[in-house]
Amino acid sequence: MPRTSELKTLVGATLLALTVGCASVPPRDLAEQNDHAGLTAWYQEEARDLRMRAEEMRQMGKYYEIYIPKQSQQSTLVQHCRNLVEKYTKAAEELDGLAKLHAEE
Repeated sequence: MPRTSELKTLVGATLLALTVGCASVPPRDLAEQNDHAGLTAWYQEEARDLRMRAEEMRQMGKYYEIYIPKQSQQSTLVQHCRNLVEKYTKAAEELDGLAKLHAEE
């Protein structure tokens, strides 16, 4: 498979994962039932998913550093990946905080 095709597949899969992942919201029934253990588990799982996305972006950034020949395009793509790593990591930390609050209830 040519590198261009691999890159398109990788980018497409990542965009799909981001789109699906961003659609997730806390389960309303757990909140309405005041189920803090359930909400704790839910927030922990979401944080874990965000950390996996951060790692995927970290790996994609490494791929871009190696396989994108145009320096200007490479630096833009690598920086984009780094920004997402930072945002996903921060969001995971925030969800950890919410999980901790619900665990204390």
